[in-house]
Amino acid sequence: MQISKRKLINTLFLLGFPCYGIGFYLGVKQAFTAGMVFSALPFILILAIHGIDLIYRGQARVMVNRIYWIALAFLISMAAGMWVAMLRGFPGYNLINTTGQTIMILIPFNAAVVVRIVNLDDPRFDMAGLMLKSLSLLIGINFLGYASGMSNLVHSFPGRISLPFMRGIYDAAHLLSIINLMLLFHLRDPLRKPITFAVLGTFFLVNTAVMVDVNSRLSFLVFLVLTVLFITRVMRRARYVYAISLFTLPLLLSFALLIYQVLTLPIFEAILSRVSKEDVTTFNGRSYIWYAAWDWLVNDRRGLLFGGGYNAQHALGFMKRIARLWGVERPALIHMHSSSLQILMAQGVTGFALMCTCLWYAYDRFRKFFRADTKEAPLFAAVVYLLFIWQVDIFCYGLDFGIPILFCMLAYIAVDTAPSRQGGVVAGPAVGGA
Repeated sequence: MQISKRKLINTLFLLGFPCYGIGFYLGVKQAFTAGMVFSALPFILILAIHGIDLIYRGQARVMVNRIYWIALAFLISMAAGMWVAMLRGFPGYNLINTTGQTIMILIPFNAAVVVRIVNLDDPRFDMAGLMLKSLSLLIGINFLGYASGMSNLVHSFPGRISLPFMRGIYDAAHLLSIINLMLLFHLRDPLRKPITFAVLGTFFLVNTAVMVDVNSRLSFLVFLVLTVLFITRVMRRARYVYAISLFTLPLLLSFALLIYQVLTLPIFEAILSRVSKEDVTTFNGRSYIWYAAWDWLVNDRRGLLFGGGYNAQHALGFMKRIARLWGVERPALIHMHSSSLQILMAQGVTGFALMCTCLWYAYDRFRKFFRADTKEAPLFAAVVYLLFIWQVDIFCYGLDFGIPILFCMLAYIAVDTAPSRQGGVVAGPAVGGA
């Protein structure tokens, strides 16, 4: 029986995010390196199968465009930050696990490029649908694990849902937000497709209930605002979304009291906990870190151009005061609680500019898909969510889920549909083929 290369690669990609999540659990339960290998395995197999196929074909075409190179440059910059940290003696870093982290950073994006290449000649291929299925499968496995008594081994709080196969408790809220925003595009035609509507609607409600129990207030507010904007179709006419997103942090800090007033409204008090003035206005103490980063930017600026490597803020010394405020014994492990600031500290202005460029390409291209109402439109909702959340959480840095999600979406637009007319790298055969 002949196995279709396309179907095999698509199936491996479908399993990619579930394995990525399970690997985190195995990394803590068994060994960190073993967990990373498990996380990256489906993506590694995709590249191996494609590479073997290229060898047998004996020919290849130019397939990728400048988006590929910019995205790859950012990922290499991020991986380089891990090596800088290892060379400086960062706690727990060694040759083996730094190599593993490098593989996890680089592999998913390139595997997604292969997925796009092998499906180029298939008009039925639906990248948005494939990603939604993979992320939904990950959430489903998490629900089953939690129901069986498992919990997150990295980060959890008593009395709140702690899904086991995540990097931390808040990753679940972000992932559920992305899934639900994508589901909005499928919650249509309740009269023509009542069963589909009922199943997806139930999934949406269950996800929302879990999101509320995780109690990540910032992610829930971003999700709620974007849900309203997409349902009312305001997002179709909205302008300057990308530009506004770049100022998320200063806007949040400026309107902290207003956000507190909103969260103390009866509707939010009924569904959210931890609504104290000090807690909300400092964003659970995160503002202390963000203001410290501003002080570094204004008065210090060491490592500003290329960064100081992973958790450079520890080497710079300003995490000691934060550690005292939070009662943390190991200040080296405190991250910036903001992907944008973490990238700025670790990769400098260079890495920050590359990430902004990647986000712009994703926003611009998928917005066009959204306005044309193509099958890729749901991915625009995911991009917009990431535009804001990378400012206020660590979800889009390092090994966290935001990086493979964003760069798998970028992979879709990093491959030329007419490769003979544009420059790039030899990345695949002329067509995907079975």
